[in-house]
Amino acid sequence: MIYPKQRSFVQYTPIVLLLLIALFAGLLTVRDYGVSWDEAGIFKYSEHLPDAYQYVLQPKYFEPDNSNWILNFYGPAHFLYAELTSRILTPFVPFWVDGTAQHFSYLLTFLVGVFFLYLLLKRWVDEWAAFGTALLFITQPLLWGHALMNPKDTPFMAFFIISIYLGFRMVDDASWKNILAAGIVLGISTSIRSLGPMAGVIVLLYGLWNAPRRIIPTAFWYFLVSAITAYLTWPYLWKAPIENFWESLVIMSQFPFDAKVLFRGDLYPPDRLPHSYVPVLFALQLTEPLLVLTFLGGVALIVSRNKEPLFLVGVWFLAPVLGIILSRSVLYDNARQLYFLLPPIFILVGFALNFLLKYVRNGLIRNFLLFLMVLPGIIAGIRLHPYEYTYYNSFIGGMSGAYKSFETDYWGISFMEAMGYVNENAPLNARILVLSGPDETAAFYARPDLQIITEETDFMPEMGYDYVLILVRKNINENRCKNSETIYTVGRDGVVFTYVKKLGPERHCK
Repeated sequence: MIYPKQRSFVQYTPIVLLLLIALFAGLLTVRDYGVSWDEAGIFKYSEHLPDAYQYVLQPKYFEPDNSNWILNFYGPAHFLYAELTSRILTPFVPFWVDGTAQHFSYLLTFLVGVFFLYLLLKRWVDEWAAFGTALLFITQPLLWGHALMNPKDTPFMAFFIISIYLGFRMVDDASWKNILAAGIVLGISTSIRSLGPMAGVIVLLYGLWNAPRRIIPTAFWYFLVSAITAYLTWPYLWKAPIENFWESLVIMSQFPFDAKVLFRGDLYPPDRLPHSYVPVLFALQLTEPLLVLTFLGGVALIVSRNKEPLFLVGVWFLAPVLGIILSRSVLYDNARQLYFLLPPIFILVGFALNFLLKYVRNGLIRNFLLFLMVLPGIIAGIRLHPYEYTYYNSFIGGMSGAYKSFETDYWGISFMEAMGYVNENAPLNARILVLSGPDETAAFYARPDLQIITEETDFMPEMGYDYVLILVRKNINENRCKNSETIYTVGRDGVVFTYVKKLGPERHCK
């Protein structure tokens, strides 16, 4: 293991510059990203979170918000952070409306996670290898796209990384400062998603292996601090901490998602997906150079016989993925719930780059090779912007090869652009039917006079509709409104994400 030496700020210059460039890119483009499927409801939920703290000392009087009851089980720490960040930033950037400030807060969390991934890698690999890995992480179109509009999965991934790094530091040096830092971050991770304690278990296993005599008293204070932090940042726990946390864990492990999932052109129940679902999606949505480096890094790590990263890859990636596959856990939306398991792949990438250092001594050639490695992700990201998260690599034939076989804009962020067209062209009080898409997102962007309706919520279907928005999800566009006039589409690389159709005199969509 290579322990980072004490450094001045100047020695962090490359990684800091990389993060600042990424931050600047986010500042320039953050307004381009539409609100994702769950966000409209999350924004409403988050508005009331600060008010909950008037009951923190009198939890018996606190009543959880049941307007979107499922959100109570997530843990709202990051929702609260995004809400407070929005309140702080919006007066200074008044044109940051419609979720833009929240999206910027997600990006900040993502970049902090990248920095801690870099620090974690510095335990074992050279500076250039750690920096190159961070660069490859940031330039993955899948991760960058989610970083700017995902309120749950990428923040959890970032805090999971931070929890692992700080937890390992705590095992190495069980000072009170390290215990408090590691415990607080683990508590926040738990209050983002109830799977957060998994990071604590990994740290505990590392401690039992590396410092068995010291870990037991350290672990007591570590988990106590994390429990207090999770409790304070998760109002739903206040009345019955153990009972409500257990309920959350059970519900989140078998999420009540009852829609079918598109995979390789077929539709499956979310708890009956093929065993290949997770491996195939990870293989198709990461860039080709990254996959090659992952394989090379696996070989390099085994040859190095470095037990600590081998342990981490095993307990953070291999064992959980195998368990999820065999248990048929409920998955959907291209397994975005599992992004917190991706960082170990980048540990392997770090070892691959470190291996290349032995054979490529020239700094100019080394940097040119790194540029070639990140170029496919950068080009794809520019081409797909702001829908980078829909990326598929050349192993499936890119976006066109994935079309109809895999989901693309499954979170409906293309509805922002689609509703922009509708707002400019729809007559007063027009009725807009939403099919297979987030009607709350459509309503979020709609003119005040427009009526946003789904077939399930329309109490007057006999009135018909003026327009229909169809999100291309589960290939629903193949069977619905096929004869209606398409007047606008949103998509990339010849693949349509959302159709806007105008209905004829019959005013119905068949």
